[in-house]
Amino acid sequence: MPFLDGLNSEQKAAALDTEGAVLVTAGAGSGKTRLLTYRIAHIIEDLGVRPYNVLAITFTNKAAEEMRNRLQVIVAESADIWISTFHSMCAKILRRFADRLGYTSNFTIYATDESERAVKQIVKDMNLEGDNVVKTALHAISEAKNLGLTPDQYEEEFSYLPDIKTIVHIFEAYESKLKANNAMDFDDLLLKTHELFSQHIDVLDYYRSKFMYIHVDEFQDTNAIQYGLVRMLASKYGNIFAVGDEDQSIYGWRGADVTNMQSFIEDFGAKIYKLEQNYRSTKNILTAANNLIKNNVSRIDKKLWSDLGDGEQISCYRASTEAEEADFVVNTINKLLREGYRPHDFAVLMRVNALTRLLEQRFMQYNLPYKVYGGFKFFERKEVKDILAYLRILANPFDDDAILRVINFPKRGIGDGTIKQLVDICAFEGIKLFDALTHVENLALSSLAIKKLKPFGELLCELSVSAKMLTVAELTEKIIKDAKIREVYAEDTEENTARKLNIDDFLSSVHEFVNNRGGTLDEFLEEVTLYTEGDDAKGDCVFLSTVHSAKGMEFRNVFIIGVEEGLFPLGRASDEQSELEEERRLMYVAITRAKERLYITHCASRFMYGDRKMCRQSRFFGEIDERFVVGYASKAVQDRVRANYPDYASVQKSSDRISGVATQNVAVRQNNTINDYTVGTRVLHKKFGEGTIEGVTNVGANSYVVINFQKVGKITLSLAFAPITKL
Repeated sequence: MPFLDGLNSEQKAAALDTEGAVLVTAGAGSGKTRLLTYRIAHIIEDLGVRPYNVLAITFTNKAAEEMRNRLQVIVAESADIWISTFHSMCAKILRRFADRLGYTSNFTIYATDESERAVKQIVKDMNLEGDNVVKTALHAISEAKNLGLTPDQYEEEFSYLPDIKTIVHIFEAYESKLKANNAMDFDDLLLKTHELFSQHIDVLDYYRSKFMYIHVDEFQDTNAIQYGLVRMLASKYGNIFAVGDEDQSIYGWRGADVTNMQSFIEDFGAKIYKLEQNYRSTKNILTAANNLIKNNVSRIDKKLWSDLGDGEQISCYRASTEAEEADFVVNTINKLLREGYRPHDFAVLMRVNALTRLLEQRFMQYNLPYKVYGGFKFFERKEVKDILAYLRILANPFDDDAILRVINFPKRGIGDGTIKQLVDICAFEGIKLFDALTHVENLALSSLAIKKLKPFGELLCELSVSAKMLTVAELTEKIIKDAKIREVYAEDTEENTARKLNIDDFLSSVHEFVNNRGGTLDEFLEEVTLYTEGDDAKGDCVFLSTVHSAKGMEFRNVFIIGVEEGLFPLGRASDEQSELEEERRLMYVAITRAKERLYITHCASRFMYGDRKMCRQSRFFGEIDERFVVGYASKAVQDRVRANYPDYASVQKSSDRISGVATQNVAVRQNNTINDYTVGTRVLHKKFGEGTIEGVTNVGANSYVVINFQKVGKITLSLAFAPITKL
């Protein structure tokens, strides 16, 4: 067991404790992935357990892949270990036993986009109006499934909700639609597996006998159904190893139940180990995190520590407005880039993603590469979803929603009226759309409707035959060619160019799948559908993200912006202790993403909800550490806000104090000097092209120029960082 020498004493003790139930409360950056990996290796290499009998469950594909790669180095037969997310594990089980629940093994997995599309259609068919109806129904359906409730049970449990009858009616229609389409949504993967185990004991016996040693990562994020699955799988041997951190439980809004950790201790009589040594952050950052989170009551007491030195003191910046806040972030990043950092060393985190807009503008203005994380994901782009719809049809001909998505894509002159006739006939005769389209000449439709539909039916027939003979990559290329998808984007526009590049990227991903894994069409679609947000964090760019999306990541330098009452924590948490504690855990997660430097910012005023409002700094500043240097908003900040808000003085008394160091927004100068850039000077910007200077302003030590660009109009830029040159 030489690999165990790489663990500290507490990690090693937990790794060697292999029999029975064990709970490890692992603080942020405490090396839990290393512990999990080495423990599994010890069980296989030293105890002689077959890899086949080991299960490891994580919450993201990225985490599963990282664990898999580490184990490949140590364990010869690591490919036989089940390492997957909850959803992937359940999908694998259901593919084998779907017939027990009335599905075929090639069932479609509906991603969020497909679920929303289905509910929208149901709402439309019911002659209901408004996006709020769709959002309310989707939330209720997911909540019910996470709690393991049927529509009737949900109605009984939440009878006090407004429009509960309508919600349940939509829920029932949605369930019928899924079953008719031989489809399951994300939540169904968990719920149906739980149902399978509950109703078919022989299936449960097979898997609980197979998995002699079970490992669950991020245990604090499990919901009721996930914990139920874990209990079932561990019911024979009881050898279950759970790793979690209640201080990082931030998904209560989607069903995660932090009390599962306490239930685990009570249900299994689990032994407890604490991992408190942090390998990521400096002492000053951990002091801030510890001081903040100790204000929560619902937690197992632990205190992170580090031997990485004190490091930089935390910087807190009070801006007059969100524009000045964005300037501070960009100027500070530019300063550190000049000291040798790279763009990927920086993350800007926020409670809500609505704060990214101004930052994106600043990053573009100063030519800083950035990526908004948790935004529109690649596999959710329209052109990609359209190709995936064709593949879904070929994998599962029962998938009427996929057929309706592309029945007139590319355009075939098939209008809504023709589609309605087709759907009505299928409903009346009890047949699926695929069967109707592939035998359209036998339907009681007008000759014109048959003429329009027949080419699509013939295309589906031909592709179905090809699907049995071609690889996934070859089939995808054939779909794109035979359906003439590229021709849709033939016009030479910037948008079409981007869409064609996305099609090429998608093809590349399919070829990569075939070359690296050589799987089936079902396996490819499953991999794409279960693709998680943490799977594509690549590139040398500044990372803009909500705190939720940044969980599990780390950066040398972190900015947390918008730390104001009503924004972080959110206003709704003020009067609810459990919600306030989750907000505090979110702040804790944000702080512990930082390795070397941490900047926390807030504004004296911010434009929100259609109006500019005065802001109070978040209570979290005072909780982080009262002994920090207390700074005040600079006189310049006070003067700028006071000029626009006569009542600023009364607001200032309650919001001036900031915990930490009051840093100044000092720009690092380039070679540009104000004497070189006078009104009328022609300049070239790396991104915006050519322009003319129309104004020059000096603010203290900083100089700003107003440039009228030919392409984008007037923009004000700081000479300190603006990537401009004279023409």
